[in-house]
Amino acid sequence: MNPLEKYRKIIVTNHVIEVYEYEKMPYGSEAQKNDAYDALNLEDVKHNRDDDRAGERRKQTVRDARNTTRRLALKNFESGDKFLTLTFDPKKFTEEQLRDVAFTDDLFKKFIMRFNYRFKIKLKYIAVREFHKSGRIHYHMICDWKKELIFEDEIRENESFLGEKVWKHGFVDIKQLNHVDNVGAYIIKYMTKNVAIEFFRGKKVYLCSKGLERPFVYRGAEAQTIIDYYDLGTKKEVFTNSYESEYLGNITYTEYNLRRI
Repeated sequence: MNPLEKYRKIIVTNHVIEVYEYEKMPYGSEAQKNDAYDALNLEDVKHNRDDDRAGERRKQTVRDARNTTRRLALKNFESGDKFLTLTFDPKKFTEEQLRDVAFTDDLFKKFIMRFNYRFKIKLKYIAVREFHKSGRIHYHMICDWKKELIFEDEIRENESFLGEKVWKHGFVDIKQLNHVDNVGAYIIKYMTKNVAIEFFRGKKVYLCSKGLERPFVYRGAEAQTIIDYYDLGTKKEVFTNSYESEYLGNITYTEYNLRRI
């Protein structure tokens, strides 16, 4: 590689293109792991208690999981899909139960099973947990439920039905993602940043259905081909940032949203 050139990695998720530019060419086992880290490997987004740099690595794991969630949502869902919030009725549970991730996750998974059975479908979804200040857990979920809901009274009627017959543990809120050009950014704003570091040790930071499509990742010469194909040099970025890496030097991150250009 020409020393004046930067090594690039590009992630294409439908109409959103993310460009990473590295000051140093990746080399060595640890640097290669840093560059080749597959944030879309669902088994990699778990916390590791035994890491010597546990605090910083857990924070990085949460950041990676947020990126994974954002890209999976953006790749698999679109404007017009449904956004559901599932909350618990505190009268039905103890405070300890409402703060127990394993307990509430089990109820969430059973809700998905009942949903699929009730509507005779296989729901495609990605969900994140959010914590109230009290520590109680609730769930936000993007899904491809295609039921057409036009009027407010239809939405309220279906919220009541889902709450009583399918969720059964509290309340359901339904929003239709109309005119949203980045559903990934929409869902990760609900992901708890700080509490997650302590609560999700050994657990995935998000829940999702099987078979979700993954973004395309390009490196090196392939990345330059993508830059030329989309003519990114003439496009205005929607976000840019830079940070330092122990192995890769300065890394510049730039995001383009082709629907906003």
